[in-house]
Amino acid sequence: MQGGRVDYLAFSLLMLLAQFSPGPDMLLLIRNSLAHPLRAGLWTVAGIAAGLSVHLTAVLTGLALAVKESRVLFPALLLTGGAWLSWMALQLIRTRPEPPDASTGDQRLPLADRAAFLQGLLTNLTNAKAVLFLATVVLAWLGTAPTASRKFAAAAIILGQALLFWSLFVLALQHPVVRRGWHRTARPLHLLFGIGLLALGLNAIRDGIQLLRQPAPESPSIPYHASSR
Repeated sequence: MQGGRVDYLAFSLLMLLAQFSPGPDMLLLIRNSLAHPLRAGLWTVAGIAAGLSVHLTAVLTGLALAVKESRVLFPALLLTGGAWLSWMALQLIRTRPEPPDASTGDQRLPLADRAAFLQGLLTNLTNAKAVLFLATVVLAWLGTAPTASRKFAAAAIILGQALLFWSLFVLALQHPVVRRGWHRTARPLHLLFGIGLLALGLNAIRDGIQLLRQPAPESPSIPYHASSR
């Protein structure tokens, strides 16, 4: 049954698995949580959640479908997102992590709250494939005539899970064993995160270019019927 507990539980589980699947949000979150103090990771979570709220608003109001069907807007979103991810990837690849502070055993690389928030926000907002996923899964779950309460439940589940479980994930990455491992392998991990983001960015750019190159659909022609007179 559509509104039953099993229905909501299945949706919650699906969205939780999707949020922890590999992607630009997850790569950025891991990197900021390991390379910077706890605040940076939590502000990154806040930025990603803010981006998710924009995506959800677009999905629930029907704007996401209009963007998806547009021959200009969706490729532009792919190109913009690909350029942002590629730029951020190159910054990571060029960065040489500082050695840990000898007195604390921790990395002294504070990241401004605003910068961490904006990184999370822009990375999520420019992830065009996240819009597609939300538009597909959320709209399918909502059904053809969703009630306002069901829409609110979808938004609450997605945003609540993002804030709660990503914050717990950031806290887990602060464990001394995890951070010591980061300090030992910071440079190769920076390269790995950078290469991963660069691959995602270039893939988005490629998809955007391919969509722009597709020929416009021909408008249906109206057959001409000569008069029999």
